[in-house]
Amino acid sequence: MNQNIVFLKGDATSLNKEGTKIIAHICNDIGGWGKGFILALSKRWQQPEKEYRKWFKEGKDFHLGGVQFVQVREDIFVANTKHDLLILQKSHS
Repeated sequence: MNQNIVFLKGDATSLNKEGTKIIAHICNDIGGWGKGFILALSKRWQQPEKEYRKWFKEGKDFHLGGVQFVQVREDIFVANTKHDLLILQKSHS
C-alpha cells in the first residue's frame, strides 16, 4: 500500500479530502489553551481541549515529544504534540 503525506492549505477545520486526516497542534507545557490556531479548532471541536487538559493534569506521557491523538470525526484526528520552541528552550536551560 502506497501511503503519502499530503499537506493542504486552507481551513484546517473544514477538511473534505477522502481518507484519514491528522491535524497537528503544537502544545505548550503549562496546560494553557486559547490563543491562535487553537481557537478555531476549539470552536469546531471541544474534545481536543478537554483531552489536552486531562493529559496535562494527569501527567501521563506528558513530556517533550509526547503526542496525544484525539479523534474528532471518523476520519479526522487532532494530534496534540509537545514540540514547540518554548518547550525546547525550557528543556535545555
